Amino acid sequence: MKSRSSNKAINHEGHQGHEGRRRALPARKPRRIQLLSTSDKAAKAALRREFRAWRASLPTALERDTLLWPEVIAESVVREAEHYLETSLPPDYAERLAAKAHHLYPRHRHFHEMLNRPGNRGRDNLYVYMRHWTCSWLKRERYALYKKLPWSFALGVALYPNRRRTPEPSRC
Repeated sequence: MKSRSSNKAINHEGHQGHEGRRRALPARKPRRIQLLSTSDKAAKAALRREFRAWRASLPTALERDTLLWPEVIAESVVREAEHYLETSLPPDYAERLAAKAHHLYPRHRHFHEMLNRPGNRGRDNLYVYMRHWTCSWLKRERYALYKKLPWSFALGVALYPNRRRTPEPSRC
């Protein structure tokens, strides 16, 4: 049996013996840096200034920070529930949902953070909140309609109106 020191010596010799056979890696091409002309830079700067001015002109902090329009999302949630329930809800439901979102945004830190998530997560969270609020108002104001909704709607899951509600199995 060979000692460890002899293995080290063999490995070291083998490493030194292969130096001549190593292939050289191809040289990396330098990255191209695209320089913008001064007119392109000025155009981009003008667009940024215009966008900042437009964003600052939005009426509420929720719209300025998130670029979400709670009135449209509220209307969508109400229509979703109306279509599923095959009835009309009071006309002020969408207004109440949007008003609640506008009221909570500057006052509730967690709500603020949930709407400022990256990507579409803020929008999706607003849908979840509005579905939950709609369900709670239906429970308080129109209990019979609330009972027709699936429990998942109270948790913020979208309704699928194309699915037929299966009747309860008859118990004999």
